Amino acid sequence: MENLLGGGEVPKKTKKLKKLKRRKKLRLKTDKVVGYVLLIVGLILILLPVYWAVSAFKSGSSPVPISIMENQISIQGANENMVVKGISGEGINKTVGLGLWWIAMFLVMMGGGKIANLGIKMIREIKVEVKVKE
Repeated sequence: MENLLGGGEVPKKTKKLKKLKRRKKLRLKTDKVVGYVLLIVGLILILLPVYWAVSAFKSGSSPVPISIMENQISIQGANENMVVKGISGEGINKTVGLGLWWIAMFLVMMGGGKIANLGIKMIREIKVEVKVKE
């Protein structure tokens, strides 16, 4: 490339500009790769808990065994012979365990959504226009 003065050398400023442009392109490529990786990780963190939660709900068993109550809840009336039996402790344990499992899966899905959103922001190109008032 010849410069405007007619010499055969390329000015140092244009070499620096080319290096800066190469660095910028390389940075954009790495940002996009990281963005796609974050998007994939976020989607996995959304889809896996959905699968686990639905499979736990369909099987009817608590994925995390929690033992809060071991006995059956019973209420004794005024008469000693009168006993009202309610929900068993095992039923309460399963219900609480399933509820806590759903809450944990919801939190993991929310985190996956945030990670995927960050990945999308890194993938998307940002174009900025500067208007100069004369």
